[in-house]
Amino acid sequence: MVSTALSTELQKCVRCGTCKTLCPTYHLTCNESFGARGRVVLLGELCADKLVPNKKLAERIYSCMLCEACKGVCPTGINIPEVIYKGRALLKKSFKKGYISKKALRTAITHMNSTMPFARIFQKLFYRPFSRTFGLRYFPEISSKPFNKNIQVYKNVKKTGRIAIFAGCNVNYFYPNLGYSLSHVLLSRGYEVVVFKGEECCGAPLRSMGLEDEAWGMARRNLDHFNRVRADAIISLCPTCTLVIREQYPLIVGDTISNIMDLNEFLIKFDFIHDLEAVPGIVTYHDPCHLSHGLGIREQPRKILNSIRGFEYREMKHADECCGFAGLFSMQFKDMANTIGLKKIENISDTSADMVVTSCPGCMMQLESLCKKAQLRINIKHMVEVVDEAMHGLTNSDV
Repeated sequence: MVSTALSTELQKCVRCGTCKTLCPTYHLTCNESFGARGRVVLLGELCADKLVPNKKLAERIYSCMLCEACKGVCPTGINIPEVIYKGRALLKKSFKKGYISKKALRTAITHMNSTMPFARIFQKLFYRPFSRTFGLRYFPEISSKPFNKNIQVYKNVKKTGRIAIFAGCNVNYFYPNLGYSLSHVLLSRGYEVVVFKGEECCGAPLRSMGLEDEAWGMARRNLDHFNRVRADAIISLCPTCTLVIREQYPLIVGDTISNIMDLNEFLIKFDFIHDLEAVPGIVTYHDPCHLSHGLGIREQPRKILNSIRGFEYREMKHADECCGFAGLFSMQFKDMANTIGLKKIENISDTSADMVVTSCPGCMMQLESLCKKAQLRINIKHMVEVVDEAMHGLTNSDV
């Protein structure tokens, strides 16, 4: 049943094409139906009963990278990313690509603590042979100890303030070292640090699969959990988590975690960028889509990197263009993801940088995969690692 609200929203489209000028899948294919305007028109026809749900239509809607580049550009005010989410909910039964992997991911996300140990065993035993045989995408090793396995409160005698961490799935299970780096940075400046066991996935992967009800449940539980926390800020190391909590939770459950902050905006606001020094080298920055397009955070990461003595910062061409990860997109539309990724690697190579810094664990995963394929020897770092090392000269420090 198509909602009246969605139909009304789609009827606003005047087909001006402003949105498609920023759409990465349109630029890649030059196919109107793989562009933002085309998708809006197709969903409008679906809502008007001029199209019926089918495999081809579903593929067009699910091929959107949800990068948010088209966000806010519609002259009639259509929230295009939100329209795509609603369209996926209508078409989820028609989109069969990656059926088994989607089922597995859905189970894993809704039962993280119980499924991840088994996933780790499977990865150790079968990932390499399966990867060679079936060309599986690169994944870092699943950690034996999730970052937020236990409730932890790290006290601090300085009592500068209290910060809670929203780790997100990638930090919890693939990059726990990022959580430890953040804890170390905060503790060194006198903050008490709180890590919660009860955190759930923000819900972004489920929404991307069209599973609105499941995403609603996760959002509600996270809100109930974190809104009881007394903290100056709740920091996320994943822009997707921050974007979903800050801007999508109000739409799907009518509330948000009011003091959720991205790492970069926190470091600037709370003045963490003085007296930073690193090993000399050439550094460039890759903008995660949900940070730059979704949250509008572009200048803060560059300000941080330019404040670190020893770094020579070089801006890469098209730094704000997607790396090709886009969550499930890189598994369901491999050819498009690889083509987009290769352009990113070319732009990185042109800077002659020793290090690529980004602010998204998903982008890290993609860039690591791309560099392995291209046999490009370059360090991929999250901003929190860079700041931790610039403050303390340490790598992957535990607390």
